[in-house]
Amino acid sequence: MEKFLNKLIDLPQLINSKLPGNTFNAGVQDSEGNIPKWVGKFYSISALVVLLASLMITLSPIWSGGMGEKLDILANILSMLIWVYAAFPISQVIRSAGDSLASSESGTIDFIFRDLAIANIKVFGHVAALVALFGAFAMTLSWATSMNISGDFATAWISNIEYAYALPMAATSELANALQLEFLGNILANDWANWDPTMVAGSAWSWNGLMSVAWEYVGVAVVLAKLYVSLAIYKFFYSIISSLVNWIKSPYLPFKTK
Repeated sequence: MEKFLNKLIDLPQLINSKLPGNTFNAGVQDSEGNIPKWVGKFYSISALVVLLASLMITLSPIWSGGMGEKLDILANILSMLIWVYAAFPISQVIRSAGDSLASSESGTIDFIFRDLAIANIKVFGHVAALVALFGAFAMTLSWATSMNISGDFATAWISNIEYAYALPMAATSELANALQLEFLGNILANDWANWDPTMVAGSAWSWNGLMSVAWEYVGVAVVLAKLYVSLAIYKFFYSIISSLVNWIKSPYLPFKTK
């Protein structure tokens, strides 16, 4: 009777081991160790989605009847060429981040709060910088040709993602305010975070228009500056929190005793 009960209890395990192509158990058991690979795959797929979506949005005037007439057609064609070209390096930024995360050997905590967070800040910052750069190219052509070559795509991208890589700056501002350093907090939250030298295109072949174009390129440098400052701030806070957690797990006094 006992042997029969043992066989009955072991029956699910026996059948499960005989199922053809059954790798689900191993996949679930190794899921924690495969998190970097899964995240890397997600970024790779996201890069492809971003590329295809960008191409569809950029080329949509062709089949939606938005090409215009005469010079507007040429202006739209030039705008499409700029943003079709831009779609590939932008998607490659996302793909490169995925490849880097997939090769990470960090533990789960460090991977999520250090590797993944830093990779996201870099992705958002680099994508915003690339979009701003190609928007500057569009403005340059508008100034040089007197045609309305669209740079709105750049503005839309930056406004949608710039908050993500600016989060460490916002956190620092709140910490400064909590420490009664309102002056520093206001500089970070208002002056620095909101500083955007990009401008609308001025008149073609005019001095004001040329200055607008020049400031558009300065805006690319500002995006990168915000990125690197945000990265430095995040790494600083992460190192402090990580050291504090390690100290809590193994507390010690920071001086020698005789």
